[in-house]
Amino acid sequence: KLAEEKEEEQEEGESDYGSKDDRRIINIAKTRSSLFDILCDHTKDVTSFTRAAALKVLNDLTEKQSLPLDRVMPVTKIAIDRLNDKAVSVRRYSMQLITSLLDNNPFMGLLNPEPYREKVRELETNLKSNIPQAIIEVRDIALEQAKNGDSANDADLEEIQSAALAAAIADAEAKKEANEDLSDAENEFLAKVRALKFSSSALSFIELFENANASFQTMLLSSNSSDVTEALRFFVRAKHFGLPCAVSGMKHALALMWSNETNIQEEVLRAFVDVFVAEPGTDGKELLPENQIAQNFIDLVGQATVSELASIEEAIGRLVKKEIIPPDVFSILWHCASQAEGDLRASAMMVISMAASADPRIVDSAYRLQNLFDAGLGDYTEDHRDWKTARSAACALQRVARAKVDQSSARYLILDLITERLVAVARGDWCMDGNEHDTNSWFCAAEQAINAIFAISPSPEKVSMEILLGHQAAIFGTPDHPETVTDSLRLSRFFFILGHIALKLLIYTEVLSSSVRRANAAKTVSKQESASSVINGKGGNAETEKEDEDEEDAIEAELGIAAQAEAETERKVAEISENEIVGRGIISLFTPMLLRVVANEGGNFSSPILMLSATIALCKCMCISKSFCEQHLPLLFSVLAKAPNDDQDLRANIVIALGDLAFRFPNEVEPYTPKIYSCLRDKSTRVRRHTLMVLTHLILNDMVKVKGQVCEIALCLQDQESRIRDMARLLFHELSKRTNSPIYNLLPDIVSQLSQLGLPQESFREIMLFLLGFIKKDRQNEMLMEKLIQRFPKCSSITQKADLAYCIAQLKINDKCIKCLNDTFKLYKDALFDEDVLKNFMSVLTKAKKNAKLESKDALQELEEKLTEHAAAGRENMKASKKAQRAKARAVKREARRKKEWDGESDEEASAEETDEENRPENVIRETPVNTKRRSNRPRRRNVVS
Repeated sequence: KLAEEKEEEQEEGESDYGSKDDRRIINIAKTRSSLFDILCDHTKDVTSFTRAAALKVLNDLTEKQSLPLDRVMPVTKIAIDRLNDKAVSVRRYSMQLITSLLDNNPFMGLLNPEPYREKVRELETNLKSNIPQAIIEVRDIALEQAKNGDSANDADLEEIQSAALAAAIADAEAKKEANEDLSDAENEFLAKVRALKFSSSALSFIELFENANASFQTMLLSSNSSDVTEALRFFVRAKHFGLPCAVSGMKHALALMWSNETNIQEEVLRAFVDVFVAEPGTDGKELLPENQIAQNFIDLVGQATVSELASIEEAIGRLVKKEIIPPDVFSILWHCASQAEGDLRASAMMVISMAASADPRIVDSAYRLQNLFDAGLGDYTEDHRDWKTARSAACALQRVARAKVDQSSARYLILDLITERLVAVARGDWCMDGNEHDTNSWFCAAEQAINAIFAISPSPEKVSMEILLGHQAAIFGTPDHPETVTDSLRLSRFFFILGHIALKLLIYTEVLSSSVRRANAAKTVSKQESASSVINGKGGNAETEKEDEDEEDAIEAELGIAAQAEAETERKVAEISENEIVGRGIISLFTPMLLRVVANEGGNFSSPILMLSATIALCKCMCISKSFCEQHLPLLFSVLAKAPNDDQDLRANIVIALGDLAFRFPNEVEPYTPKIYSCLRDKSTRVRRHTLMVLTHLILNDMVKVKGQVCEIALCLQDQESRIRDMARLLFHELSKRTNSPIYNLLPDIVSQLSQLGLPQESFREIMLFLLGFIKKDRQNEMLMEKLIQRFPKCSSITQKADLAYCIAQLKINDKCIKCLNDTFKLYKDALFDEDVLKNFMSVLTKAKKNAKLESKDALQELEEKLTEHAAAGRENMKASKKAQRAKARAVKREARRKKEWDGESDEEASAEETDEENRPENVIRETPVNTKRRSNRPRRRNVVS
């Protein structure tokens, strides 16, 4: 018995010990959970230091893999939310935490969502087919009832299926928790349930990053370099994990290649190498295989926009200069360009042209030119009308040096063959009339073909004439076989080529002029060098010869022979551009037809592509000659005004062309500036964005005066399109950096014009709050306050006065401002009855009291008393005025009612007299009534007013 009792006591002690350990573990878990809750709450603390510290602790826990699995998703949401924090340190630690969560995610491996989605669909299908029979019967009954119902839809049926699956999962998990014996089928079912939960959690984790892509890209646009650096590091890690947001993020990041800060450029280039060139996690020290690098470049270029292509070209060019890209990569690209088909071929050729911009030797050899001819302009391109490949080949040819006439040179011969193919592309020999898509694709290829001709041909003007004559023969026919009707697309292609050749001739003329100036400068340098060598060689007579040459140079300088020669060269170039290209050359033969199509007076030309192509050609011709521009500016603005509402492409292109014209001939375009500003109110978002972009460039380059129509730009701060709002903010930010304080000088006009437009009060105040933030100097605050107060008597409504009071309340207040408010009190005292006006002036007093000096307290007290007194008196006067208005309204109503009653009595008496006259015998002489009302025996009615 004693032994049995001892064993029982020992077992009880062990059970107590076990229960104590369990309780201790549970308590530790609860404490840990509570501490995590407190830590997460501190990420939204009032002070930025606390928020940053809490995020830093979470980052440390994540890096040490001490973050519980059930906290991964909530902490990820917190980190993404804190990316919008105002404090730089908080954003930095948030970005670091997100990167750590990505590196230490519980799913590991690639985070491409497509395999996970496929896995979830597969598991759900399998689980639905293995649901227990009892649940299947209940599900079938519910489905039958739903189908027989009147309001059954696919969503309801899917919800029933999901509910049945959830019930089966809950039943299986309940059996497992109850420690029941499970069959092999049930164990397999539970294993698939766990796999489904894992895949679903991974998808949710990936979706958090995909939904936060806008926030990540906003970090790239931050003015703080640490935000940009952390965002770039995140995108590098995201690309290694296969997140889809990484590719789009890196494309946006490449725009930072044009940043003014060198460290940001280097960070972007380093990120580009880590993502597309180097092995993950090696910091660019170990490169990917050559074929993988080539494939990465092809994929990147194939999905890029025009603006992104420029940034990619800059990045690839820098890598080529630093010799980071292996030479075998370009061999693989040449192979793809010659053997692949479709977009892959064009993308490979485009990457080659980008690399050639930094190292022309990649394409500038007889062997490579032959490859380029076969791959980019050969039979494949002609048969398939592959305009993308032709465009890429033409871009690559622009990196080649101009050919020198030498019939024995293989390079010259192959360039001559290439020029012939480029002429065929520019003439549109391979285009199909009637196929609008084919012509639209041809435009880009033809533009680059013309550019390539002017880059490699020894006489591009003759080749251009050949192209124009080819188009003329295709449109008008030959003298023996003239054409009376032509296709609108063919005419569109002709006008496009006409305008682009005219513009390239102007550029070519200026290039020749620069060459002449460089030759003269080189001649002078060689003359000085030869003189120096003579001095060193001749000894005794050298000084005499040097004195003679110096004397000759002095005589030439005094007579201005060199300057006169240079001025003569510039005059000839100006003469050619002004009169020869569009005045007396071959292009002038076609300008009358061009003008007739653009004017479209009879409405005979209805093709949008034709009108757009003709208008762009006219704009390019106007960029060449000042007289031609001045003569046809009214026609261009007429086309802009009459353009259909649905033809936003035409209006947007005209606006861009007007920016070029204003830059080249500012005096001629200046009278039409208000019409350009009016495009900021266009219905099309694209037209408004292009207009603001053009005006931003013109204003910042001092080509257009901002005063007068600046209100139109201020309204863009409240545009519905975010890009337009951002561009308007950027313009005002750049203006605020100038020394002549343009925003301060423009603010009175902006306030005056905005107050007259009847804007909603919220919009007006948001605009003014943004603009008044640029007024930093005390003197400017004082002068602006005085100007705003002077406008009170000119206001036509109390709303305008309230807006002025709001503007005054946003200014910085000092003693002189208080003195100004006291001295000009009579100008705004009549508006103090309004609560909004009084509230704004009282806020001015509150701000002034915070930093008030002892000697200014009396002035503040005086102003406060006057404000309070006149506000109370104004409210009493307002009440009396309203009471008088109501009394006047009642009097008017009484008078109207009295008049109506008198008119009713007169009508009754007149009808009674008419009745008497009808009943009177005809032989009775009718008595003439003297005054019916006075003869009436009825007592006069009194108007009783209750």
